[in-house]
Amino acid sequence: MGVVFRNSEFTNEQDLIIKSSNRAFNYGDGFFETIKIINTKPFNFSAHYARFSLACKVLKLKNEETVSSLLSVINSLINQNKLINGSVKIHISREEGGRYQPKSQNCEMMINTCSGFGFEQNIPVSLCVFPDELKTMGSLSNIKSVNAAVSVLGAIHAKELGFDNAILKNTKGNYIEATNSSLFIIKDNVIYTPPLSDGCIDGTMRVWVLNNDKVVEKSLSLADIKQSDEVFITNALTGITAVKGVEEIIFTDFNYANKLQNKLISLSLGL
Repeated sequence: MGVVFRNSEFTNEQDLIIKSSNRAFNYGDGFFETIKIINTKPFNFSAHYARFSLACKVLKLKNEETVSSLLSVINSLINQNKLINGSVKIHISREEGGRYQPKSQNCEMMINTCSGFGFEQNIPVSLCVFPDELKTMGSLSNIKSVNAAVSVLGAIHAKELGFDNAILKNTKGNYIEATNSSLFIIKDNVIYTPPLSDGCIDGTMRVWVLNNDKVVEKSLSLADIKQSDEVFITNALTGITAVKGVEEIIFTDFNYANKLQNKLISLSLGL
């Protein structure tokens, strides 16, 4: 148990009270951000704050947090919990009141920490396709909404079939992301990733890759994936992970994924 931040106050986690009227609990009226902490410092924070601001806009919530105010709270929480490496999770829900029609645009915020590790070279993973539920292509699909049922069911599906993760599809049948990661493929030395308009999460590590190399945003079919020279997935906590197979298709080239991950590891050693 550690210290958490809840609505302008720091408190012990065991003393935290979340009311049954909480709107995230009742209506999925909220979102979250999970930020990697390396050597006590939030990694890629600007991308997280940009998505934080986007989520407030999409959900019509008042964003009263500036970059500096949010960073100040996070740094204080890191210090109080003596966190060196790990993560910080920001939970945002709309202020209590109302039913489907809320009474407020104000936010309630909780931030907690979790210990962990810096970036490491990841073991390649296997993917399957989750066919049962589809993601919509609206702006809600770009944020880290607390309603993540499609990703949860996709992860369960992958485990039941013996795969590490599952690829999700949108309502047009395009392949857009893994359950917890952005999706990239490489064909003939060109890197491709689905556009946000296809309904994938606006991943912060996706943003980092786009800022560090030339990437073409393009809707992906299953044929595109299976005919790739290399496939990798990315997320904020693990960084870049090579894909060794998508169902029966096997990939043996992990060079680019490993190169990107080594770059992340080098950056983290410099923090």
